[in-house]
Amino acid sequence: MALMRINFFSEALGKHHHFNLILPEQSEHYDMNAVPPLLPSVMILHGLSSDNNSYLRFTNVERYANEHNIAVILPDGDHSFYANMLYGHSYANHIMEVWRYAHQVFPLSKERGDNFLAGHSMGGFGVIKTAFEQAELFGKACFMSSATDIERLLNYDWPDFKMYGIIGDVTTTAGTSLDIKKIVKNGIDEAGIEGLPELYMMCGTEDFIYEDNVEFKAFLESKDVSFKYEEGPGDHDYAYWDQGILKAIKWMTEK
Repeated sequence: MALMRINFFSEALGKHHHFNLILPEQSEHYDMNAVPPLLPSVMILHGLSSDNNSYLRFTNVERYANEHNIAVILPDGDHSFYANMLYGHSYANHIMEVWRYAHQVFPLSKERGDNFLAGHSMGGFGVIKTAFEQAELFGKACFMSSATDIERLLNYDWPDFKMYGIIGDVTTTAGTSLDIKKIVKNGIDEAGIEGLPELYMMCGTEDFIYEDNVEFKAFLESKDVSFKYEEGPGDHDYAYWDQGILKAIKWMTEK
């Protein structure tokens, strides 16, 4: 396995930034007369208290990627909820910039059926947002323990995090870039039900946002969105997400 940290100039952020890339090695990488095969890839979005190193530190994602011959793109989304912030950086643009950059520079397939999304908590929200806003690019998307009730985060007490930095001084997320129901409805309108990626939703039953996920599940069902759903023992932690990302990668790479 090749593990790389890429520092590049981000046109979206107007500064140098970084992402991590896990790249399974192929015999063709060592042969100047050969053309390396294009690999499938999954872009994994981290949570609020994490960064783009967290999956490398707290899960076995590198081993899982090697076992299933899939590249892993790990961008850094800060505290942005993967949105273009009102008072901050344009992270919705940035993560797609990372996706494009990685696909231009490295031997990654651009075929929709070879491109996937995964993430947890804030990153789970980011997966939902990206999957419905960029449906044409991704074949499958898995969101785990997702922050689906953004209203509860308007006054969330977390170090150096204020929701108004993303959406302004508002009393509701309705109509903002973080309006998850509007994101879903707009995605359905633009792509149609059949044009959405295949979706996989999971949450641990001991998770403090389990009930939020159950409510979001019902909302998706009310919109006739098809998705794979799994719940079971688990908390809001990397013990759960380690097993979750393995299940996601198996699901993504199955034929």
